Amino acid sequence: MDQQFLMAARTGNLNLIKQLVDAETNILNATTPQGNTALHMAARFGHKDLVEQIINWHPNLIHKTNLNGETPFHVAAKAGRFDVILLFKATVEDIARVRDKHGDIPLHCAVRNNHKLVIWLLVDGDQEALRLVNNAGESPLVVAIDLGLTNVAHSIIFGNPSTLDHRGNNGQTPLHRAVLSRDLAIVDRILVLKPELITMQDGKGRNPLHYAVSLGDYEMVKKLLECNSSAAYQVDNNRQIPLHFAAKNGQVSLLKLLLNPCPDTVEMINNEQWNILHLSAKNGYMNVVMYVLDLPEAEDLVNGSDIAGNTPLHLAAMNFHSNVVYFLSRNSKVNIRVMNQNSQTALDVVYSIEDGGMELQKLLTLKALKSSYTKRAGDLLQDGGFVDTDVEKTNKIGQKSREMATTMLLMATLIATFTFTAAFTIPGGFKNNGPDEG
Repeated sequence: MDQQFLMAARTGNLNLIKQLVDAETNILNATTPQGNTALHMAARFGHKDLVEQIINWHPNLIHKTNLNGETPFHVAAKAGRFDVILLFKATVEDIARVRDKHGDIPLHCAVRNNHKLVIWLLVDGDQEALRLVNNAGESPLVVAIDLGLTNVAHSIIFGNPSTLDHRGNNGQTPLHRAVLSRDLAIVDRILVLKPELITMQDGKGRNPLHYAVSLGDYEMVKKLLECNSSAAYQVDNNRQIPLHFAAKNGQVSLLKLLLNPCPDTVEMINNEQWNILHLSAKNGYMNVVMYVLDLPEAEDLVNGSDIAGNTPLHLAAMNFHSNVVYFLSRNSKVNIRVMNQNSQTALDVVYSIEDGGMELQKLLTLKALKSSYTKRAGDLLQDGGFVDTDVEKTNKIGQKSREMATTMLLMATLIATFTFTAAFTIPGGFKNNGPDEG
């Protein structure tokens, strides 16, 4: 595109444009490297008179798309040019439903850029446009929710409540998206108009409560439970209930909140046959482990086996969560001698795993388990105690542990000495004058 012509289109210099078009009519077909015509440029910058003149000269340009598949109408909507869009609507029928390469109609562009007046101009006489989705399965309402445009979302819902029936490509409803955006105001509005959405599940089988718990949003979880606590029983495609997400993320406060109206969910297991103690132990959440062990149902959970025969103690041990291992193995309800389907106790499992650069964590886990075996000497005597190979391993591990402890103590002493010396050294020395004055 000729630079003089481009600048005239950008600035809305209608007289210069007329001169250039009179000199060369074909200049109107010129485009920028991005494929924008003079009509795109005039629409973007809101030059209504120039837009009108170009349409009179070359009406087909209104359908011309740039490399993003955008018509001048898309560009005007994105820029919020109310007068230009009013002109386009009066000129061409159904142009408001033209899509770019992403499947966006101009309404998507206006919502994405928070142009409220333009939004209502676009849907004036065409409320169904609010239900149209792009290639990603996003309706204008979902775009507004995802961007946190609460006022726009409220307006869209008010203008066409049927927009709440939308299901995206992933099966998510506007309530899912509002929860994921942590927009409590929109969630409130949706629950008033369409409370049944709380039990609607997406492509992963998850309802909005699953996501609220995953985000750790206490107020959101409380709001959803107050609306319909049955959502706490729904399983996703991996048979996970919201309680499982609270357990594996270490959210004790959410565990309490969920168990209060639905105490029997504590028994539920996922596809791996993990209960909430398996999940918290596997992920090293001591706070959850301590809470669960105080529950009346703890005795049914502590020695539960998953599909591989592993108990919560096995999972904590194989992930080298020494603090959880210590706490579990010293609990009288926990059977530390349970074997999995590989005929391994938790201690056997730790011995069998390469430390993978986590030697200290492995040593601490072994120490926690062995201290429990010592405490429960009766268990060892019952089957003859450790076999010779275990005794040999124990001695070697003990020696490594002592060597590492000595090294760490020496390092700590050196660091403490250095810190003490630095603390009592006055910056600049002790001289009262000259370059080293202190």
